[in-house]
Amino acid sequence: MQDTPRDIPAKLLPLPVGNSDWAHIAAHDWHADKTQLISGLLDRDATVALFTRPRRFGKTFALEMLHTFFEKTGKSNAHLFEGTKVWADPAHRAEQGRYPVIHITFKDANGESWSETKELIADAISEEFIRHRAAFDSEDCPEKWKRDFQAFQSETATPACLMRSLKILASALHLFYKERPVILIDEYDSPINHAAVNHFGEEALQFFRNFLSGALKDGRHCRLGVITGILRVAKEGVLSGLNNPKVYSVFDDAFSDCFGFTEEEVAGMLATYGHPEKMAEARNWYDGYKFGPSEIYNPWSVLNYVDDGFKPRPYWTNTSSNDLVADAISRMAPRRREELADLFENEEREVPCATELGPYGLLQANPQIIWSLLVHTGYLKVKSGPNEKGLAVLSFPNKELRLVFKEEILGPIHSAPVAGDDLQDILSALTHGDAEKFRTSLEAFLVSSASYFDTAHEDFFHGLVLGILAFASDEFEIKSNREAGDGRPDIAMKPRPGVPLPGVILEFKTPKIPARASQKRIDALLAAAAREALGQIEERRYAEEMERELAERDRQAFNLSTFQPSTAQDALPRVLRYGVGFAGKRVALAK
Repeated sequence: MQDTPRDIPAKLLPLPVGNSDWAHIAAHDWHADKTQLISGLLDRDATVALFTRPRRFGKTFALEMLHTFFEKTGKSNAHLFEGTKVWADPAHRAEQGRYPVIHITFKDANGESWSETKELIADAISEEFIRHRAAFDSEDCPEKWKRDFQAFQSETATPACLMRSLKILASALHLFYKERPVILIDEYDSPINHAAVNHFGEEALQFFRNFLSGALKDGRHCRLGVITGILRVAKEGVLSGLNNPKVYSVFDDAFSDCFGFTEEEVAGMLATYGHPEKMAEARNWYDGYKFGPSEIYNPWSVLNYVDDGFKPRPYWTNTSSNDLVADAISRMAPRRREELADLFENEEREVPCATELGPYGLLQANPQIIWSLLVHTGYLKVKSGPNEKGLAVLSFPNKELRLVFKEEILGPIHSAPVAGDDLQDILSALTHGDAEKFRTSLEAFLVSSASYFDTAHEDFFHGLVLGILAFASDEFEIKSNREAGDGRPDIAMKPRPGVPLPGVILEFKTPKIPARASQKRIDALLAAAAREALGQIEERRYAEEMERELAERDRQAFNLSTFQPSTAQDALPRVLRYGVGFAGKRVALAK
């Protein structure tokens, strides 16, 4: 690991928080040596490599490093690599500063329409054309390419010119420098993801399929192509025009330590900045990612943690958008919502999870895709699997991601306004025994956020309520369909130690409503369903075990043989029981 330049005291080096300028960082800042990425690419001699990693895991930093290493410049950058891993091999050293480099990032090409997105794509490509003006000013450059250059310079490039622009630029550089260029494309999937969510995905997909294949297909005008993104999507999608590109995702062994920090690198950083004893805290908060065989720390969070005076907090939250994740959450069936809330409570779950996501066009149609998206985007890690059935055990990487999951994944599920009350009011009414307020608030939620067809089955209500209750997980241990008494209550909420609130048992029933039933008849059927649900709680003794546990907890807390309630809150039962009847957007409770 290269921590410091030879002539600068290590403790004085700043941390590169929010900076991806590799050349500047290599000369002035603390950094981990990731040049094994260069060595690996050269040893494999692959024409095109796609690296997929979650946001803020060093993809842009890696491409800046590749750019600095490979690009032929007027002033040599060789000194920046002296002492690094790549410099140990004379054959690798010979590749430094040898090639022209095309380096384009599409991270900001996210327009509200395909027309606007194309303009942003053209802006990104134009910058690279202008940077390589010398190739187009050459006498050997064909007139047609010179006209294309002028079109990009004057912002008049046609859609066809835009689509073949990468091939034009690569060909011009090859002719001018007599070396095939190295082509670096950062965040190739950012505009594609955004387009898919905003209903112009096919246009974006078709553009990038032609744009990339024009220069990268056969290697004729490309020494090495490196593409980065968040998602690993099947080759029949955007990469279908390329010849066998190598895809390296979070599931692959190769290059697994090239993105993010290893344990050794984090330990070295903490020691450099004077707090090696913080290693356990850093591990608890920011370790736990599994890329191939490597245990990896979130680099963005660790850098911010050290730079912020070793204050542990979720630095990764809201660092950038994940449009496809948000869209998938908005489309989730009730059962998927229930599974997400259950994962949050139990911290791991076995679910369908694919190492490859399939063609872009099928992402939104696949009801199970949320799990794979959450793994590829970094919210969850694969603890084991996938097995032969395609099932994997997923869990939270660390404490930071458990908090981020609650805010960014569970949060959007409940972003719709609740008429008259907010979620805290619903939770408060439920746990304080205010059955009528809980009923009216839940009914208001259904009216404001759910269609009649969504509310046609009991599992919808179960998933909806369980999702709301996930926001009380700091105070309650929440179980869904777990054994208790002589059966499985729909939802059981047991207060965590030290929480002065009663437990809650919820059982749901959805009665059959005859066609053309009067409102009075519907209300009667709802009330009967709620009473039936409450009767089931009593008959099957769902609350008895929780009552015994809470009674014992009370006796220990107060050092008494019997617990004597002393306040109005204490006067509530140790376990509240609610029978809930649903029909359409109507709710009835029995308590």
